Amino acid sequence: MKRFKNFLYVMNHDISEPSPSLLRAVSLAKNNQADLTLLLVIPKLFLPSSVKKVGMGTVEMEKTVFAREQENLLQLAKTLDKDVNVKVLLKVGKRYLESVRLVLSQNVDMLIKEVDKVSWLDRLIGSDDMHLLRNCPCPVWLMKKDEKPDYKQVLAAVDFDSEDDETCNDELNHMILALSCSIALAEFSTVHVVTAYNAADAGFIGLWASDPENVEKQMLESEFRNSRYQMDLLFHNLNEEIGNESFNYLSLIPHLVKGRAGEELPKIAKSIGADLVVMGTIARTGIAGLVIGNTAETILNQLNSSVLAIKPKGFVSPIS
Repeated sequence: MKRFKNFLYVMNHDISEPSPSLLRAVSLAKNNQADLTLLLVIPKLFLPSSVKKVGMGTVEMEKTVFAREQENLLQLAKTLDKDVNVKVLLKVGKRYLESVRLVLSQNVDMLIKEVDKVSWLDRLIGSDDMHLLRNCPCPVWLMKKDEKPDYKQVLAAVDFDSEDDETCNDELNHMILALSCSIALAEFSTVHVVTAYNAADAGFIGLWASDPENVEKQMLESEFRNSRYQMDLLFHNLNEEIGNESFNYLSLIPHLVKGRAGEELPKIAKSIGADLVVMGTIARTGIAGLVIGNTAETILNQLNSSVLAIKPKGFVSPIS
């Protein structure tokens, strides 16, 4: 399975001591024998006229803040595991923009960040976390503030919706399962592979069918059979890739749930006590950047677990 070589940890502004999410990022980098960059983005300063009158200009203030924060970040890095190659970097600007630009320029293959505490309005308009999920080309791992040192329950959310591009869906489902299993093998976790199935256009059956209940039942049975077949095929392909020994070592539990993904996946995550949800962000549009769709955002806004979100192959970030 894929090993990551270049991790980026995006700092929140409290850098007085290592947070649980930072310690997990260090552990992941160590296990993957990877580099780890700590990025702190300082917002651009806009000084009130009262401050300017006392002789302190914006440039001078930025230099003072930059030097202080750089020293704090260097001191923090010194407390981390010496076996990990840790670099520190400071930028001035918007956090999500500078993060994505660094991912693009440094070939980062995993971005890790602690989830922001945001209001309902911030979440609606777009927090840094949502901007990263929409625009970052590499996997984005959003960790809880009280991140656990290890995961017991991992939920891999896969989608067998035949209305999407089947090739793109197959590749994304494989990436989701492979990454979930890679984490599970390292942490002795159980992987719950979850998909939701539903009868498409079930609400309109009564407009054309003489026996809508029977037709809807048949449609649901057909969707269930297709989901079960696709789940079996997904497991078979994983077995072929990693071999019987590793596959049998895994604890894989399939869940085929009737209903809408946006409603059912958060329920399953809560019922199993998911520590991590691994999911794809996939669009039904070819417009660059429009990858995270309504279903994905609906699910993300209801989850209380950490989230690892993966883009489909070929995604091009609109940020340059």
